[in-house]
Amino acid sequence: MFKRALANLMVRSRRRHALPVDALESLHLEPDTPLYNDSVYLYGRGQDGFALAFRLALRTGKPCEVWTSLRLPGQAFAQVPRALHARDEGWAAGGASWEVLEPGRRLRVRYAGPLQQGDATHDAALDLVFEGGPPVVDFTDGVAAKATAAALARETWSKRFFEQLGEIRVVHYEQTGRLRGTVRLGEDTRDVDVVSMRDHSFGRRDWRSWRRHVWFSGIREDGVGFTMAHVRYDFVGPLTAGFWMDGAPVALAEATPMESLGAPGEIPESFTLDLRLKDGTRQRVPVETEGVFRFDLGPGAYTIHEAIARFELAGEPAVGICEFGWSPRG
Repeated sequence: MFKRALANLMVRSRRRHALPVDALESLHLEPDTPLYNDSVYLYGRGQDGFALAFRLALRTGKPCEVWTSLRLPGQAFAQVPRALHARDEGWAAGGASWEVLEPGRRLRVRYAGPLQQGDATHDAALDLVFEGGPPVVDFTDGVAAKATAAALARETWSKRFFEQLGEIRVVHYEQTGRLRGTVRLGEDTRDVDVVSMRDHSFGRRDWRSWRRHVWFSGIREDGVGFTMAHVRYDFVGPLTAGFWMDGAPVALAEATPMESLGAPGEIPESFTLDLRLKDGTRQRVPVETEGVFRFDLGPGAYTIHEAIARFELAGEPAVGICEFGWSPRG
């Protein structure tokens, strides 16, 4: 009981990150900190089947992780043939770049390079501007405190354990909005105007310590959305966080367990999420997946699958991404 009480105190004493939005939105590099990672990500989804997943991660002493994956309506998936690249000048690598135009509000993503579509390789170009709707949301505010405290209390506490906890103390914030611009795949150029979600995280990250995670995000055309995540590390977990967003965000208190969503290596085609929010309300979210972008984060380290998904949020259709990740060690 005493250990559980201390774990509760640790979780509830956490505070949102005090950086102003312009500092949050800057590139964070710590070349003297091993395994330090600055990662930006966004997806764009259209009701017509358009899907985009973009990620750029700059890492201390390691190659940058570059994702650019695209599905044009009626076409097969296309994605970067190689995900690890040397860093270019600024917030860029492997033909991909991220530029903050207005902190907390607008940013620009671009990619110029090859995309693999089946057996064919096409020259591709993306030039897109994200415009946020509601303000950015700090994931510290979305931690399911009771579940996190229980996970901490279950572990054997030691100096090494508390050192490893530094990996979960990353800064992580998200924002929903719209993504507009153009994409070109070979000779096919399309205008884009779709719902979108972006995030930015920075801190220490070691994919070798990750065992399994899920991260789900869906948005309706009117901006109502949700995000939910479970993460299990070698040293602790699962940890849960997320929000329901209809006006002011409401944090998750509890969600469908990760183990109910299939075994590692499986991506279910349909399932239902049960969410309990901190204001006491509940939401049932039917989900259907319809294809996957796959990314391998280093030999034998970790694999992430970005499943294009459709949701039903409070009875209305929504689109988004279901992310499934697991270690080859099981």
